[in-house]
Formats: sequence, C-alpha cells, structure tokens
Amino acid sequence: MHSAPSVSYPVGRCAFHRLTLAVLGVVTCTVMFVWAIHQPVSWPLCLSGLATLFGIALGWRSLHAQTGTLSWNGDVWCWHGRTKGAEDQLIEIFVVLDIQKALVLRWQPTSGRLVLGGGYLWLGQETAMPHWLNLRCAVYDRPPLR
Repeated sequence: MHSAPSVSYPVGRCAFHRLTLAVLGVVTCTVMFVWAIHQPVSWPLCLSGLATLFGIALGWRSLHAQTGTLSWNGDVWCWHGRTKGAEDQLIEIFVVLDIQKALVLRWQPTSGRLVLGGGYLWLGQETAMPHWLNLRCAVYDRPPLR
C-alpha cells in the first residue's frame, strides 16, 4: 500500500471562508433589520444588535487568523506559522467539512506543551491548485492498522 505524497500547502485567504462569512453576515443583518422595523426599541433588540456586530467583527478577524504553511512529510503533519516568533509544530488534523474545492480542518498539537492550542484551517483549491489533489490525498491518508 502506498502512502500519500509529501505536500506543503499555503494557508491564508480562502474564498469559501469569505463567502460563508458574507452569507451569514447578510442573513443576520437582514433578520436584525426586519426585527428592528417590526418591534419597538427594547433591550433584547439592542443586545442582539451588539451581538451581531461582535459576531461580524470576530468573523472579520478570523479571515486573517491563521496564515502559514501546512506540511505533510508522509508520516506527520507540521504547521509552520507566519506570525513573528512562531515555532513549527507537529499537529494532528481532522476533516470538519469537505466540499471538493474547499476543506475545513480542525487541528490540534500532538504535544500538550506547545503554545497554540489548535484551531480551524480553511483551505481553498484556489490557493495552490497544483498541490490540491496531493493535499486531499494526504488529509485522508491513514496509517495502517497494526
């Protein structure tokens, strides 16, 4: 049995991530607008408006949260962050969503002593199209049972 080829894939801006956040933002703002024109001003409406603004700000921040390179050497995954002072980390990944042209992966460090505690990576085919199939093969490659 062959294992997946080694691959390094850049992580950064993902069109699917932007589209998802835009759709959620428009739907939420539309619901808030309809609610606001049909109800008098009240504390639940104001609180919901603040929560909507907070959610949009967090979504905007998440677009720039994870930048770096995800590498597979045939045995382990490694995260190479682009932030200042970031160290390379050995990680495990789990597929959260796969829509063929985009992947959402959850990652966590393999060691508890590492600084970052994990997170989500939004990967799009448009980032590095020549390496996309190798990345997908590596994501679904599993070690043989012993």
